[in-house]
Formats: sequence, structure tokens, C-alpha cells
Amino acid sequence: MPARTRQRRAAPESPALRQLGQRLREARVAAGLSQARLGAPYYTRAHVSAIELGKIRPAMKSLEHMAAKLGKPASYFMEDAELERSRREQEFDIDRTVALASRMTAAECIQQADVLLERDALSTHQRSRLHLARARALNLTERPSDAIRDLTIAQRLAAPLKDPGLVQTIDYELAAATRGTGDSSRARELFLALLRDLERSNDRDRLLRMRVLQALGAVAVDLGEPQAASGYLNSALEWAQDVGDLNAMFAIYYALAVSHRAQGDIETATAFLQRALASSEVAKDLSATAIVHNMLAVIAADGGRVRAAYDHADRAIELGRIAGPPIYVAHYLNTKAECAAKLGDWTTAERVARESLALGTTEESHVAVAAARVALSQVFEHRGEADGAQRELLEAAEIYRRLGSKAELADVLMRLSRFAKARGDLALAERFATRAFEATRSISTLVEVKDSEASAASRRRSASPRRSAHS
Repeated sequence: MPARTRQRRAAPESPALRQLGQRLREARVAAGLSQARLGAPYYTRAHVSAIELGKIRPAMKSLEHMAAKLGKPASYFMEDAELERSRREQEFDIDRTVALASRMTAAECIQQADVLLERDALSTHQRSRLHLARARALNLTERPSDAIRDLTIAQRLAAPLKDPGLVQTIDYELAAATRGTGDSSRARELFLALLRDLERSNDRDRLLRMRVLQALGAVAVDLGEPQAASGYLNSALEWAQDVGDLNAMFAIYYALAVSHRAQGDIETATAFLQRALASSEVAKDLSATAIVHNMLAVIAADGGRVRAAYDHADRAIELGRIAGPPIYVAHYLNTKAECAAKLGDWTTAERVARESLALGTTEESHVAVAAARVALSQVFEHRGEADGAQRELLEAAEIYRRLGSKAELADVLMRLSRFAKARGDLALAERFATRAFEATRSISTLVEVKDSEASAASRRRSASPRRSAHS
């Protein structure tokens, strides 16, 4: 890469700048480097010379580049109070942006990261952290493909920094984003590789290790392996209780509830949901509380307690509108639409499903859009509008196919098979049923074609927490 030739405006001479230049020159000479070698490949010999002579104020990026070559922190050369204050303010802005990468403030995190990434004075380490924070926020708002693009940049920037903690956190988010795209098998490979790396390095980051175990449990649920999921999650729970992290405990209790529900143990699943609810309330996390109410609605609907399901769904929507993120509200609306259909309240079912469709489209959540189309197909079916129902299901099937959501795809294909059979097209009905079988067969031996419709419908209603490794 050619050296940068952009001219920096001369700064007023000051003792602090002269001292910085003198320290830089002394360190360069001690290291046996020429000015050209110290600046290469990004900065010219003349640029280095001007800094050493105290004629220009170096940008933080150029100073950190040279400091790294000399084996010293940038702060070793900085005695200018104004420069140091500016550096601290920038670091504060970055720390604040990183802290915003949570469910309730993910959108603000993305906005702030975009603003900060426009600054020229960022160091390589700071840019990597900002891309990582942006990716985490994108994961939380169900934009995994966008997150992967940021993580690819973060990985490239972090590679020469020799910061294992940063690299491992990027690897974690990359695995989470991969899971978000629907590739749970590949996500498990990435999480297992990270876990092995943590064990080899005797890493003391107990929080990251716990998060990896929790994510492996969630991925095992995705893959139809509830017993393996329980093993990972119980190990994660031991770490979480030791650390005392309420957010982590919520995520693990919630994932254990999903795992036990997958095994048909509704009583234990409900008990874990109550623990998750208590953790979210103690932490005053309204977004997490909404997630639990949505899952309680799913379980109530599974058990035929439709009115209770309706109430939980309404509570989830109410909290979701307050706390966000908006995309989660689309999932809660889909849950309510399913409940309204079971109650025979078709006017409400259509209104809520269309609201979810509009919100999912605005927020670019393909999962929410597909689930809303399935809910609308039930409305059209009730009206006797077979063409409208089939059209919605074909749209949903294409979305699930692109996402790699096999269980949900199988559900929709079985519905299409039923429509074709009702019309007397037995050959088409058989083709849809065969495709549904092929989709379910690759999930696990626990999933059978005869019950794929019920299980996938439940998965749709809990899609947001299930697909997020951060939930």
C-alpha cells in the first residue's frame, strides 16, 4: 500500500509537541529504525520528521502505528494536555457506544457507531471495537448478514493487534450471526472452536466461556437435540450463578425452558420461564420480560389455554412497544394473531397479522414477514379464499427456504400439500409432502412429518428469542 501523502496543517509550536517529537526520535533511534521504516507503509519519512521536529500534531492513528512499531503505548509519547483530553473524550464516546449494544438500545448503538466511524483520528483498535459493537447490535435486531460484514472488518483490523480477548469476542459474535442466518450446524462448529481456544489458552474470561456454553445449548435446541442442550445449559448456569450476572441467568433460564419444552416437559419449561421472568424483573429489563411473556403465550396456546395465551401476548406487545426493539414486537404480534385465529376472532387475526407484516417489512425481518404470511393464510382459508391462502404460503415457503429454516419450511409445505389435496391435485399434494419430509428428516430423528405443523407453528411464535444467541 503506498504511503499516505495527505498534508497535515502545521500546529503552533509548543514545548509539549517538541517533547513528543523528541521522545519519538529517541525511541526510534534506540530501536534502530530510520524515519522511513518507522512510517512505512502508511506514512512518509517527511511526515515522521515533521512530528519529531514538533512541527505537526500527529493524529492518534499515526501515533499508535509508530508506537506499536517501537513497542510502546501511545501514551508514552503524549504529554500535550489538549491531545490527552481529546483522546480520553474519544475513548469515552467509544466505551459508551459499546455499552449501548443491548436489546433496548441496539438502534442507538448502530447510529452512534456510524457517527464515530467517520472520524479520522480513530486507532485500529478503536475501529475494530466499534465494528464489533455495531455487529452485536445488528445481531440483536435480527440483521445477521449485515453483522457478518462488520465482523469481517473487525477481524481484519484485530488480526495484527495481538489482543486475544478482542479476537475471541469477535469470533463469538460471528458464530451468533451465523446462527442468525439459519446455519445452526456451522454456528455450532464456530462456537466449539472458540470453546477449545478458550480452554487451550487457559482464558480467565468466565463470562465469555459461560456465553459460549449458553449459545451451544441454544444451537442444540435449534438442531433438535434437547438433551445435549440441557447439558450445555446446566454447565452455563453453574458459571452464571458463580459470576452473578442477571442478564446471563435470564438467557440461560429461557434457553432451558425452550429445551424442556422441546422434550415435552411443559411443567419444567414453565418453571424455568418463571425464573427467567424473575431475573428480568430484578434487572428491570422490560425487553426480556416481554420475551418471557411471549413464550408463556406460546406454551399456553400449546396447552389449549387460548385466553391465557391471548393475555400473555398482549402483555408482550405492550412491553415491546415500550422497550423495543421494534422487530421483537412483530414476533409478539404474530403470536397474538395465532391466538386470535384459535379463538375465532378473525378480524383481530387479520388486523394484527397485517400490522406484523408491515413492521417486519420495515425492520427487514424476513422471519417475522414469513410468520405473518402464514397467519394471513389462515384468515384466507377461513374465508374460503384458497388462492389467497396458497399465495401467502408460497411466499412464506420461499422465505424459509432462503433462510434455511427447515422446520418452518416443512410446516408450510404440509399446509400447501393439504390445499392441493383439497383441490383434488393429488400429484402436487404428494410433491409438497415429499419436500416437507426431506426438510424435517435433516433436522433430527425427534421431528416427524405428522407433527411438524404443530411444532413449527410454535417455533414461529418464539422465533426471535430462539434465533438470538444474546436472548
